[in-house]
Amino acid sequence: MITSALFDEGAVALRLVDDTAIRQLNRRYRNTAKVTDVLAFNGESAGWHLGDIALNWDAVRRQAPRNGNSVETEAIALASHALLHLAGYGHASPEDQHLMDQRTRELCKLANHEVNVFGH
Repeated sequence: MITSALFDEGAVALRLVDDTAIRQLNRRYRNTAKVTDVLAFNGESAGWHLGDIALNWDAVRRQAPRNGNSVETEAIALASHALLHLAGYGHASPEDQHLMDQRTRELCKLANHEVNVFGH
């Protein structure tokens, strides 16, 4: 449902990882050894595979109570955020960040989850 709001067709791979795995992915692909909550990797430019999402389940469980969310709601918000990256959204400027946060909330509503705060 969320994916179809952004893409006409295609597939996204979702991998649940822990702090150690996300740090390794971040080091390998982004040249930083930091732990993060979610990473998105673009797929084929003109193919069926839209991309891959690595969702850090350790971070989801840590952040959910701090953000006032259930674990499920936090995971949906972070996955939605990653899907937006795959759709070409970014957050280089405060305006872009605001738009991404707004679109993330809209996508969560499509999945029947209200979210105000999510992520770090």
